[in-house]
Amino acid sequence: MTERAEKSGGSRLYAAVHHIDHLMNRLTDILAFVGMAALIGAIAIVVIDIIWRRIGGQSLVGAVDLTQFCVMAAASWAIPYAFSAHAHVTVDLIGKNRLRILFKTIDRLIPLLCAGLMAFLLYLSWGRAMEQWTYGDVSQNLAIPMILFWAFLLTGMAISTLVCLVQFLKLLLTDEKN
Repeated sequence: MTERAEKSGGSRLYAAVHHIDHLMNRLTDILAFVGMAALIGAIAIVVIDIIWRRIGGQSLVGAVDLTQFCVMAAASWAIPYAFSAHAHVTVDLIGKNRLRILFKTIDRLIPLLCAGLMAFLLYLSWGRAMEQWTYGDVSQNLAIPMILFWAFLLTGMAISTLVCLVQFLKLLLTDEKN
């Protein structure tokens, strides 16, 4: 058995959580890569629009819609990656050495609280997205269905919720943060 499995008593639950954690990390890596490619696409659209304005004297039709679409993908799919890579910012206002047990408890609860927050935001966003779908809203210039913009946000929040839950389970089973 490996050292990690020995820490957790060699349980199948730990193995399953570790496997799911690995899959979630791979998924968030892929989403972050696609999101950053979309951001590069947004930059390219803006540059092409600027060049087109200089050469042709008019703006590129749909540049704003496409840029917003790409930025929505990049921002929404970077959130789960930040959770899985533990890339969020922490600030220590009080020395952790003084209240070690309190801070250890808080550190264990943070992934659960984050999962709850993301699930709540997903619930609220789902309702608004369904309104957009019902009304058939589209973007201003290219008539891109607005539900596609919401799809990026909803998937990002759903995956973030799952990542946080898996991290919470992993912390409960071992004491590992990564």
